[in-house]
Amino acid sequence: MKETYISLNGRITPYEEAKIHVSSVAMKYGASVFEGIRGYWNEEQKELYLFALEQHLKRLLDSMNLMGMEHDYSVDKLIFQVEEIVKANQLKQDCYIRVAASIEADGPLDTRGPVLLNIAAFPQGRKPIQTGIKVSISSWTRLSDNMMPPRIKCVANYQNGRIALLLAKTDGYDNTILLNQNGKVAEAPTAAVFLVKNGVLTTPVVTDGILESITRRFLIEVARELNIPIIERQIDRSECYLADEAFLCGTGAEILPIRSIDHYLIGDGKDGIITQRLKDFYFDVVYGKKPKYSHLLFPIYNSKG
Repeated sequence: MKETYISLNGRITPYEEAKIHVSSVAMKYGASVFEGIRGYWNEEQKELYLFALEQHLKRLLDSMNLMGMEHDYSVDKLIFQVEEIVKANQLKQDCYIRVAASIEADGPLDTRGPVLLNIAAFPQGRKPIQTGIKVSISSWTRLSDNMMPPRIKCVANYQNGRIALLLAKTDGYDNTILLNQNGKVAEAPTAAVFLVKNGVLTTPVVTDGILESITRRFLIEVARELNIPIIERQIDRSECYLADEAFLCGTGAEILPIRSIDHYLIGDGKDGIITQRLKDFYFDVVYGKKPKYSHLLFPIYNSKG
């Protein structure tokens, strides 16, 4: 079994030695932000493509800055470290890269540094789910921007979704959708929400308590490319039950069709036509089969020349 490595502040470190102290501010108070990035291996081209790498790393810097972390990182510095750790792990298959910035010092709540940047890269294939998932509408409310900024990927934010997901799984669902403080649809714990009704694609606006999802933004662009009407607006709970199609999307989730919401069957319970078109287009792009979208892909090996 080959050794696995993690990057710690740019140092290539054996997996077992990658540690942070239990008294760090990150451990005590959740002072940590992160990004998840997908890599897709094109066997024919012998190339690994990282999807939307620059966009993810720009959002990481936004998260670090908003959470008051003192650092001197730039997108270029981060890209170098990501590329280095992917190559160190010799990844030539679909994979997942997690880039996290954490306050590693022991100190009070308002400690701003030093920051420990760790990057893990490991094999991870596509979601194995072939049929739609069962989803609930959670009784837990999505946090709002005047509580904790939901538009960034702060580790602490995910406890909001975690408690909702635990309840959903206990009740026999695969996932759940949270409403915001105004009773409008927000998002799933780790994914954005899309509905289709009468051929029109809808998704909540970014000011309704959602992460500014990179996958969501890309699918909006794809919908326009495919001449699928797309509207960003507030969505009522009951609209979920009456949708012709529904799906979740995100870096980890990719595109997950929804079969039912609170036991209301969505359409005929099968993957909808629009959902499937978006899904097919998405995977063609991330595997490097759509030259028009090559600017969204960061090639690790041969194509870099």
